[in-house]
Order: sequence, then structure tokens, then C-alpha cells
Amino acid sequence: MEDAAPYPRARQVVILALVVLPLMQLVLLPLLEMLPAHLSLSIAELFLLGIAVFVIRRRRWAMEDLFLLNATHGRGLLIVIPTAIAAGLLAGEADLHVARIWEWAGWASPLMLRRSMLEIQVITDMAHIVPTIVAIGLLPAICEETFFRGFVYTGLRFHHGPRVALIGSSMLFAVAHLNPWQMPAFFLLGLFLGWLVHRTHSIYPAILAHALNNLLSVLAVNLRAHLGIDPLGALEPVASPVRMACLVVLVLGILLLRRWPPLMPALSPFAFSRWTSRLGETQEAQKKRPPPVGEGR
Repeated sequence: MEDAAPYPRARQVVILALVVLPLMQLVLLPLLEMLPAHLSLSIAELFLLGIAVFVIRRRRWAMEDLFLLNATHGRGLLIVIPTAIAAGLLAGEADLHVARIWEWAGWASPLMLRRSMLEIQVITDMAHIVPTIVAIGLLPAICEETFFRGFVYTGLRFHHGPRVALIGSSMLFAVAHLNPWQMPAFFLLGLFLGWLVHRTHSIYPAILAHALNNLLSVLAVNLRAHLGIDPLGALEPVASPVRMACLVVLVLGILLLRRWPPLMPALSPFAFSRWTSRLGETQEAQKKRPPPVGEGR
């Protein structure tokens, strides 16, 4: 009866993630390193989404259900914008403090890794603006959110409940980047993005928040690289008033988002009813099956 479930089970989610994510990071990206960095990154992100789509179609699951392509409040999306910016700045702040702890412990991230992460975000001329926005801002937000807060989250939620789904999808999101020095920050960001999905029952707020977070990082890096200022915490902590303002905005945003109930259910009642109906039919058929010869003697 396992194959009849309308959402992926935890075992299927974990196996897929443990196979696809290292394959993308350790095999696909090195094979594409001869291409421009933005193009290779875009191909890798589309590969992640493509695998999820392939599995969904092969198992005949409902894509709109697994990816949570549900309508949401327009006013809620407007509130997501400042809330996501505040959450992104605070996650970046946490990342900087964790990096200092690693350095104090003698386990600083490799200089080559930090340099490559910054270089891909630097816009050197006007022709790089659109590729940078697409490859770093838009595609990762769409592909990673549909995979982690869509495919992974809905599967875990259907079989194990929202708490396991929120924590499990956030952990896989953090591990997926194969960067142990930034895993705490990625986990916190994943919790925030997962909460948006949990609250709105829609993937769109999480995509918007993820894109804003990535574009905020691009803006911070370029302000540092071209103007020599760092108000958004690219390499240095933000000012204390900015940090306090972010905390206030984040709390207010969460409180406001809690005011509007979701427009759609998180899990499709039609998929659930079909599954329980088929489960009942199977159990009834097993009851009517004649006992093996010799049973009951």
C-alpha cells in the first residue's frame, strides 16, 4: 500500500535528497566549471527542480499539491517583503557570529570557498546584472523552494505532521549546501521559509522571501566591492540600531501574517480521501481473501 500514498514518504525524501544533492554539488557543478559561473549554477538549480518533477510525474502524484501552488493573500505577500529582508539580515548576522566562533575554535572556512562565494555575486559590468539576478536571486528561490518547502515539506507533513516537516526540510536545506560553516544560518533561514509555507499553505511567500534574501546578499556584496561600505553586513556585523529594527520588523511581520487564515488547505483533501478510500478497499479485499490451505486446523 506504500505506493498508493499521494505524497512521498520520509524514506523516499531522504534517499532522493542524499542522492541528488551530492550529485549536483560534487559531480554536476565540477563538470560545468568550464561554463560561465552563472550558467553552470542555473543548470544545477534546474537539475534539482527537474529531478523532483521527474519523480512526481513518474509516481503520478499531483504536482500542484506537492509544490503547494496555492493562492495566497496579496496583502500577506506585501508583508512578507519587509519581514523577509529583516529575517535575511538577521540570518546573515548569525552567520558572521558563527564564523567567528569557528575561527576561535581553529576551524575557519577555507579562504577559497569564501572568495568564490563572494566573486560570483560581484557585478563587474552592466551585462552581468541580469545573469546575476536570475542565477542567484530567482532560480535558486524557485527551484530550491519547490524542492525543499514543496516536495520535501509536503511529503513529511502528510506522513509525520508539520513539526517534523518544518525541522526536517530545514535540516536538509542546510545540509544540501555542503557548507558546514554556514549550516546554522541556512537552518535558521530554512525554519523561517518553512514557517511561511506552514502559515500560508502556499509556496509563493517562501519563493519571494528566498529571492529577496539572495538579492539582499548580492546588494550587500556589491556595496562593499564598489563603494567600500557595508551597511547590510556582507563581511561585518550590521549596526546595533539596524539589528534592533530588524528584530522589531520580524516580530511585527510574523504577528501580522498570523492574522490571515490560509486560502487553501496545506494538504489536498481530495488526495487524502482517494488514498484512504484505496486503503479501505485494499483492507476489505484482504479480509475477503480465502485463508491458505491448512490454516485453522
